Amino acid sequence: MRKAILACAIFTFCAGCFAQDNPVKIDNDVVRIIKVTDAPHAKGTLHKHDVNRVMVYLDAGDITINYEDGHKDEQHWKASQVAWSPAGGMHTSENVGNAPIRIVEIELKKPAPATPPVRKPELDPLAIDAAHYTFLFENDQVRVFRSWREAGGSEPVHEHAGVGRATVLLTDLDSKVKLVNGTTIDQHGSAGDVTWSDGSVIHSSTNVGANRLEVVVVEVK
Repeated sequence: MRKAILACAIFTFCAGCFAQDNPVKIDNDVVRIIKVTDAPHAKGTLHKHDVNRVMVYLDAGDITINYEDGHKDEQHWKASQVAWSPAGGMHTSENVGNAPIRIVEIELKKPAPATPPVRKPELDPLAIDAAHYTFLFENDQVRVFRSWREAGGSEPVHEHAGVGRATVLLTDLDSKVKLVNGTTIDQHGSAGDVTWSDGSVIHSSTNVGANRLEVVVVEVK
């Protein structure tokens, strides 16, 4: 198995731990996805997270985690950075910078499957188009990668294996998706939006927008 790149190290996070309106974008039997904004110097209450999560930082920022046992974890994030956040112990969290930090938090409701999904090499996007897909990390619950496409560019036909996938938009989206059965779907969205697709799917898409398209894809096994 390939290892995570440095930008996707394992940490404990506290997105959505403050007294604010935290809109739930997606909630099904596989994931709960929240997009939150952590205000500067708004320290959260003592709490813990009971499930593993994937975190996508839309903005750069600095966060300090204070654990109940006195341990402190000072974190520094770049815009569009992605990380794995395992379930952890009691802690508080504070955005110690001077600007808000927007975070997409993908909570994984189910444990890893007993048998991982089977990927066909000829349909694996990371194998067939390495120039447009960047592997971030993989474990027994998820595979996470970054995908980009130039204006007017089309993906090769590929498959997303597993029970479903979350897609976090890092740029605005204007694309046409063609399914293997010939069905074409128009997709539109704004940077920071997140979508969910159930099950395995074979498809290709074309970036019909005027600018580069970039997303983070979280395949749930």
